[in-house]
Amino acid sequence: MKDFPKIETGLVNAGKVEEIAGFLMAFTVPVLVLYADGREYLREARIVQVEKFREDVAKIYEGFFGN
Repeated sequence: MKDFPKIETGLVNAGKVEEIAGFLMAFTVPVLVLYADGREYLREARIVQVEKFREDVAKIYEGFFGN
């Protein structure tokens, strides 16, 4: 996420904060969720293809912030 400095990141351990799993409807781990303006734009779960995730985030990032 260092390539996307305007995106704030956070990490929540669903084993320690069980309510988050229900809130995010995360029934498997890991789950990566990208929100912008209070709306979910991207979700990847279980087996995350890192390069594809990076490309998807880059498209969204460019749409919000330009180059």
